[in-house]
Amino acid sequence: MAKAKTGAFYLTEQVELSAANTAVQQTFSLASYIDVASKQGIAIESVDFMFQGKNGATYTQSLEAVGTNAAPWSIGVQLLDVQRGVAIVSDADRALVASGTLIHQGDPTGGVSHESNLYPDNYGPVATEEARLIVNDQLFLNAQSSSDFAGADNLAVTCRIKARIVTLTERDFMAIAITSSAADN
Repeated sequence: MAKAKTGAFYLTEQVELSAANTAVQQTFSLASYIDVASKQGIAIESVDFMFQGKNGATYTQSLEAVGTNAAPWSIGVQLLDVQRGVAIVSDADRALVASGTLIHQGDPTGGVSHESNLYPDNYGPVATEEARLIVNDQLFLNAQSSSDFAGADNLAVTCRIKARIVTLTERDFMAIAITSSAADN
């Protein structure tokens, strides 16, 4: 199906949340990797989401200063290959590439836990034909949090994508392009 033209490389983008229940979006530009004439696309092998507190230009690993510690809050993050706006979309949406949820349970129980949303954010290598193939020239990183942001920190969400540039047969390229177009409806 796909033949790798490059070794694995990483694409990284970040969104910063600073207001309760306000969705934010950042765009990954893939225009320099996608080439319709030569049937070139991107094979995504894995997607990781990382969560950090951010105070000004300083990052912290602790999320305790993001919101009121006594109150539980959560954050949802999604990576899509079709523009759906900034809101979180249904897990049934065909444009969804990866998703994740982080839950802060609040005091006195405290603690932070991660949910994978039972979605395969780890696709596998191109050689096994398990990679998620993308022929669109952009990916969209959406995030939203229910935190009250009463603490000193904002919340930074970093998305790191492991990918390869691949060449597809004309038949496979068209099938992926049609699937992407159909996901837009």
